[in-house]
Amino acid sequence: MKYVNIANGVKGLFIENNRFSTTHISVNLYLPLKNETIAVNALLPYVLSSCCKEYPDFSALNLRLSELYGADVGGIADKIGDTQLLKFFSFCVEDDAIPEAVPVAEQACDLLFSMIFEPSTKNGSFLDADVERERRLTLEKIEGIINDKRAYAISRITKEMYKDEAFGQLKTGSYDAVAATTGKSLFAAWQEVISTAEIVIQVIGKKLPDGLFNRLAEKLQGFERRVAEIKTATPKKPNATVNRIEEKMDVSQGKLVMGFCTDVVGGDKETAFLAVFADLFGGGPYSKLFKNVREKYSLCYYCAARPNRSKGFMLVDCGVEPKNAERAEAEILNQLEDIKKGDLTAEDLAASIRSLKDSLICLNDSQAALDNWYSMRISDDPVSPEDYISIIEKVTIEDVIKAAGLYTLDTVYKIMPLAKSRESEGEN
Repeated sequence: MKYVNIANGVKGLFIENNRFSTTHISVNLYLPLKNETIAVNALLPYVLSSCCKEYPDFSALNLRLSELYGADVGGIADKIGDTQLLKFFSFCVEDDAIPEAVPVAEQACDLLFSMIFEPSTKNGSFLDADVERERRLTLEKIEGIINDKRAYAISRITKEMYKDEAFGQLKTGSYDAVAATTGKSLFAAWQEVISTAEIVIQVIGKKLPDGLFNRLAEKLQGFERRVAEIKTATPKKPNATVNRIEEKMDVSQGKLVMGFCTDVVGGDKETAFLAVFADLFGGGPYSKLFKNVREKYSLCYYCAARPNRSKGFMLVDCGVEPKNAERAEAEILNQLEDIKKGDLTAEDLAASIRSLKDSLICLNDSQAALDNWYSMRISDDPVSPEDYISIIEKVTIEDVIKAAGLYTLDTVYKIMPLAKSRESEGEN
């Protein structure tokens, strides 16, 4: 399985998977993650995937999708280290699953290309109604983050740790930047994105539709391509003293998130030992945090470690009773020290690798999950889930101990309940 060079800064990847009677196609655009463009770029996939020049409204688009036997199209924005990803996808039945001789995959892909390269615009601007609709929905998503306190806490500590970098922003960009996006600014961003993005088209299915990669190259001929360089992310230098932030909210359960830094960033081969360490530290029921912080000492409702290999940090987040927050933090650090001292068994390592292998094998049960696996990996050599299994199987206890020693506590963020007034407690 190799990338196929299609054009300047454009590659194609076919992942053969015979388990489905559907074809999944995604066009992935990679750009440098910048404060000034993250919001307007992130809005593009949602506007572009809602209509196009040929099908300018929901009714026309849905009718076309129905004609394609219930095909689906969509778009999302994400961030991978210091890179922004804009993904457009199409999902349709395989041609051989249709009684008539209809090239459904080919037509679904042509629709996807039309949405990306032939949008509904007028006089150098996206239509106000289309922009306003997607802008409003995005702003509602940003406002709604506060309602999920776990997600909110994770977004807040990320913002604090990377407040001087674009990575600290939400995937959508800031509320103010989204609100300021106009049809003209979005049109200018679209032109810049198509001209400068590194593009990878991925196809997952039984076969590659005839001429698919060539049709993508033809669509790009009308644009002057000057591809931006995609660089490996710069890891954060940990604070000299731990940065501590606490917010008071009307909650009954507190949230504790601890951010750790490491200077190791890279691809799967370079960071596999970090993934195994994070799983042993705070992954499944065999992990240190689950067995001790949650079960043995009952200091939290949940406690999990989340590694980010592309940016070089790890978050440990837990739900705690306010009275247990300090003890939980101390015990999390104590469990990290235990791993550094080698307090691990071969059975612990085997359980972790089995769990990780099961998760990787399950990726083949979903075309969308498999597509996400490849699109989140920026490299010249695609690493399949099966390849990654062979990599993590070589991780040793010594590798895990080494990984534990690479992390330094950088930031601690807490959400704690508001202090109750005497009146609210029934005292006069």
